[in-house]
Amino acid sequence: MDTTDFSLEEEPQVGTKLERAARILREAILRGDIRPGQKLKQQELAERLGMSATPVREVLRILEADGLLEHIPYKGVFVARISPEDTAEITPIRVALETLAVRMYVTRLTDDDDLARLEKLVDEMEQAWQEMDLVRVRRSNYHFHSAIYEGTGSEMLQNVIGRLWPRFATDLLWMIPGRAEQSVRQHRAILDALRERDEERAVKAMAEHIETAGEQITEFIERQSDVTVQSGFIEMLGQE
Repeated sequence: MDTTDFSLEEEPQVGTKLERAARILREAILRGDIRPGQKLKQQELAERLGMSATPVREVLRILEADGLLEHIPYKGVFVARISPEDTAEITPIRVALETLAVRMYVTRLTDDDDLARLEKLVDEMEQAWQEMDLVRVRRSNYHFHSAIYEGTGSEMLQNVIGRLWPRFATDLLWMIPGRAEQSVRQHRAILDALRERDEERAVKAMAEHIETAGEQITEFIERQSDVTVQSGFIEMLGQE
């Protein structure tokens, strides 16, 4: 967790201390600051959040129930890992929900400041990629999508989409040649359609963005799995 900095003092004073702590960790996972397979150390979390061990354990149980974390006996608590099957299953669900979010966002879009915020995030993402700053790439990508979800005015829709994000290996996208550049272009296509208030074009652009990401992530994970299996087989042959 050395890539992220968070504390309850910086979090809006909404909800109980436990709810705010859970929200901070959830956001860190969704942004990709805390990554799949990463172990969470309770003592470190307690120090960062300014809480004792007991409420921290409760926060971890909440996020485990949400599917964000997994507890492995005798090893600890880890951010849930992602499989090709997870991504393949979640992709059409994300398309359905996020295209709905786009439709709702367009109907509520009245302030050009909202579009300016989206444009700034796309610019930040492109600049971050050029500088190979993957932390900023992940964050600007997340905040672009999050701004659209928030713009729907539906907290329920935001929560449902938010629970799916960690099961979609967005972090792997930046390891796929050409994907970052494609993602920037797709974000700009979504933004251009929103600027024109062209709902159908915006929906189509969002669907294409998620579908291509899902396909590329699934293929990448499967290739990596094949390499791991082949390497293990070759190593086994060498021991015979």
